[in-house]
Amino acid sequence: MDRALTLAIHHWFAPSPLGPFMAWITDPENWYIPIGLLMAALIAVSWRRGLAAIVIALAAVGVGDGMGHYLIKPLFARPRPCIALPDEIVPLVGCVDSYSFPSNHAINSMAAAVALGMFFPKLRWPLVGLAALVAVSRVVVGAHYVADVTAGALLGAFLGWGMARVARRFGAPFPQQVNACPE
Repeated sequence: MDRALTLAIHHWFAPSPLGPFMAWITDPENWYIPIGLLMAALIAVSWRRGLAAIVIALAAVGVGDGMGHYLIKPLFARPRPCIALPDEIVPLVGCVDSYSFPSNHAINSMAAAVALGMFFPKLRWPLVGLAALVAVSRVVVGAHYVADVTAGALLGAFLGWGMARVARRFGAPFPQQVNACPE
């Protein structure tokens, strides 16, 4: 099922005009300036909350990246689809000889999106949408299976949420809770 869904997504989108767009989306270098601008905007809106959000997001990314790369990938040792299925996958961004499960791109982008969204709720769904786009791009470019990005996104979301909850317990500046029913 995972193989079939991965091939269907790759074969549908890779040769389409969305293929080059997904190759652009998946390249971390293309995100440096937008991420820098986002960090500056968060700090400009509320310097304490913005700084706390950035620190927690970076911590979630660091923990998730390390877990994915050093613990989980060697444990599963799953070859990337571009290696395991060379006659069926045409990699759009090259094919690295490292393990596939889970996708660190999905872990990192979702961890940051959820952590930042916990501090800035109005940004939650746009950021999660961008993180999901990064995850899907990894399947389209032939670097990961659907299960890789799904597991990575779930792990990243859990880490971002969990680290933000811990920060809240230690007094991180969160937005004021709005009471649904006035007292």
